[in-house]
Amino acid sequence: MNYLPARSATRRLFAAVAAGVVGTVVCAASSSPAARAAPAIPACTGTAIGAWVAVSQGREASGTTYFPLEFTNTSGHTCSLSGYPVVSAISRAGLRLGSPAGRGLLTVAPRVVLAPGVTAHTTLAYHGRLVGAGGGCGPVTTAFELRVVVAGQGNAAYAAFGFGACSHAGHVYLTITGPIRAGTGTNQG
Repeated sequence: MNYLPARSATRRLFAAVAAGVVGTVVCAASSSPAARAAPAIPACTGTAIGAWVAVSQGREASGTTYFPLEFTNTSGHTCSLSGYPVVSAISRAGLRLGSPAGRGLLTVAPRVVLAPGVTAHTTLAYHGRLVGAGGGCGPVTTAFELRVVVAGQGNAAYAAFGFGACSHAGHVYLTITGPIRAGTGTNQG
């Protein structure tokens, strides 16, 4: 027996797929607006997100190394992320090193829904050839971690990551290449 969903259920399913939401779609049998409304999913806060760099998955091309920057929902509730995170290198003393990461080609940033324990990612480009190559980099020092602020949030998450960093602002040697996307970046090619 073939089952064809009702037209309104098909529209809701299409809207969920177009929005980039991956998960189970539940159709309500009620005709009331409250029954058809999707529950509000709050944005993930910095305290609900664990950020980490998949260092072993880095790949190098022309003096730039690309690392998956992962975001795992460490809270006990479902939350959402979208956009480009603000990322800065931080010294062991807690000082920002150089300028915050630049952003690659700005594209539409879909909302990514994360259940507890689920991971999303973006890509961090480290332009190592620019560190110490003049242009206002200043003395090269070692970064201890990355300070990551998810779009629209004030609280930061921190990802341990040691690398050579510029000490002066104005020299961009880190770039976030795209918006946060669903799934891990550890198996991305």
